[in-house]
Amino acid sequence: MEASLYPQARQANILVRSPLKLNHIEARIIALALGCIHSKSLELPQIRIPMKRIIPKAKSGPIYEQIDAACKTLMSKVVSIARTNSRGKMNIKNYGIISFMEIDEGTGYVTGNFAPEIKPFLLELASEYTTVEIETILTLKSAHAHRLYWVLTSWDDVGSWEVEIDNLREQIVGTEDTAYVIFYDFKRYVLEPAIKELHDIGWMVSWEPLKVGRKVTKILFTIPKHVIAGSTAEPPILDITPKGRPKHKQSAQLPLGILAEMPTLHQRIIARLQKLQVTDSQIRTVLEHLGDDEASYTKLLKSTHQLLVNYETKSKVFDNIGGATINHLKTEFAGLFSKL
Repeated sequence: MEASLYPQARQANILVRSPLKLNHIEARIIALALGCIHSKSLELPQIRIPMKRIIPKAKSGPIYEQIDAACKTLMSKVVSIARTNSRGKMNIKNYGIISFMEIDEGTGYVTGNFAPEIKPFLLELASEYTTVEIETILTLKSAHAHRLYWVLTSWDDVGSWEVEIDNLREQIVGTEDTAYVIFYDFKRYVLEPAIKELHDIGWMVSWEPLKVGRKVTKILFTIPKHVIAGSTAEPPILDITPKGRPKHKQSAQLPLGILAEMPTLHQRIIARLQKLQVTDSQIRTVLEHLGDDEASYTKLLKSTHQLLVNYETKSKVFDNIGGATINHLKTEFAGLFSKL
């Protein structure tokens, strides 16, 4: 029986961004296991991975022992997902990822099952999920690069991500590892090598430290948009032309149906407001009000960043995120109140 490995892997963002410590072999197994799931699957399939995909050129002996050790560790891995309810109370749920794994030297396959409780974070993902290319992520040489690739990809639709150092460290190396608590060590042994690997595959992510006094407390990532191979679905067109500019002939569509000739700031504004479920007519009103003022566009992106983070991570519950966004914009930009 041949393995069914699909070219892409998907996870819900809340799972991607949960702290998880993996070594390189474990990270490869997870990526390949997720590659066993078709995007339209309704039930979790059997995990079935050729061992030669986990460790290329694997034959026998210690390599099998490495895979066996990795499988045993993965069966004990737990991700903790914390949410705040409408009353402000924290709820933490702990999930296993994989419930069973078998290594068969005769067939050369690793087989197994996902834990059934993890199903909502892997199947029927309509929004707030991350897709990666299996062949791309398998070129990464370290577990830290794997984790950073997943996490940063989950923010590439936003274009930037500002994160507390401690939160970033936990997402990349887990909560139990105390080896990189000093920023210098984290930068030297985790962040910079992982970023270099991302650059080596052509993804030019950049970062800068943000300080309070002399202490680095946060990292600001600038994240280019990923292009997922084979994605042919064309989103609805939002025909918005910047105020004061003549309309151009419509050409190749960018994600979210934005005109290719429009400036990058306009693209990011439209993508941000659509993500926050602002209606097309309201987006047009906002852009008409802001005109060609780049400072206002930058202000909008910065002022709605935390709103999007709270919404995406579910750290704050919104009855109507679109309405909350509009109310926020009314307070930030004089003159919008009477127009929206």
